[in-house]
Amino acid sequence: MQVVIQLSPATNTLTPNIMTYFKNIKCIIIAAVVAAVMGVAGCHHNHDHHHDHDELEQLPPNTVHFHDEQAELSGVEVITLEAKKSSGAIRATAQIMPTQCDERIATASASGVVVMDKEYIVEGSYVTAGQRLMSISSSGMASGNMSVRRKEEEAEYQAARTAYERKQQLAADRIVTESDVEQARARYERAKAEYDNLQGNFSATGAVVKAPISGYITSIMVSNGGFVEAGQAVVAVAKNKDLYLKAEIPSRHYNELKEITGANIVMPNGEVKSLEELDGNLVGYGKATGTANPLIPVTFRIRNTGGLLPGSFLTIYIVTTGDGNALMLPNEGIVEEMGEKFVFVNTAEELYEKRLVQTGLSNGLETEIKEGVKAGERVVSKGAIMLKLAQGAGALDPHAGHVH
Repeated sequence: MQVVIQLSPATNTLTPNIMTYFKNIKCIIIAAVVAAVMGVAGCHHNHDHHHDHDELEQLPPNTVHFHDEQAELSGVEVITLEAKKSSGAIRATAQIMPTQCDERIATASASGVVVMDKEYIVEGSYVTAGQRLMSISSSGMASGNMSVRRKEEEAEYQAARTAYERKQQLAADRIVTESDVEQARARYERAKAEYDNLQGNFSATGAVVKAPISGYITSIMVSNGGFVEAGQAVVAVAKNKDLYLKAEIPSRHYNELKEITGANIVMPNGEVKSLEELDGNLVGYGKATGTANPLIPVTFRIRNTGGLLPGSFLTIYIVTTGDGNALMLPNEGIVEEMGEKFVFVNTAEELYEKRLVQTGLSNGLETEIKEGVKAGERVVSKGAIMLKLAQGAGALDPHAGHVH
């Protein structure tokens, strides 16, 4: 193409038409360069895309590629599986109970009618030692009327005190003997003790029931307006610092109970804690069964670290001495899928193979691996669920729906 350039006669410059022409040529050149760059970028992206697909296709079956950085952030841990002394385990359900030294029962000090004069006296309420809980009224009763008795004891106390003081004056003048003074003093001290006892435990409304210790009300055995006898239990208060775990197991495990070495307890939040972590110990186990209950009771004491409610139930694994060696893997290294158990074996750097295994006994923290892995292999011991999720995500095409 031949281009003729015309100059303006007056200014010796390009005419406006020629200038517009060169601007159009410049725009065409820029557009061509941008298109070329985009084409190269697109080819490079396609190359990377195909390269990623090639890597995925080269992975062995049931293998997950999990970067070390991902493993660290996800809490994935790997151990070298080794045979060690196995431990037996008896799985049972245990009831949480307050210990005898941590629980006290408040009883009625007199017969009468229960008067609940505090609205906050309910199960679960926190009370302090000596706090008033309720009263027992005997007003209007023909016998055992505490208001009448209180007046009688007060009158006896006043009379005994007056007589004792009078005897002391007469003894100073040698009118009475020392024996008379001692008898008056003994009468006065008995009357004073009875009167002080009534004053401390009885009010205008009747006998006062006080909290025996500081703690939580675990049980209220009476109702407002009900009649109680003297000495009858009315309220139970527990500190809940120490607790009992009472499990009942079949008698066929009796011989194993002689070899108890500990226990693993499944907490309400699903976390498993050992007996040592709860500062606990074995209290004892039954040596006989009855016709009414053929099960053997096994009792542990634990420290209440919070969240344990007396009366509720927990799953417990009673650990006993094993009779051989076994491959034991922490439960966090085992995943379940379609009713089968799997583990992840670290076969190479950042590569994990999901492998079907046969499991044996579990003590709540570890499970015996019978088949599927061998001693010396590196197996995920914690965070296996993260690898399972990563494998599920890898089954999908990460570029699905992406247009090139």
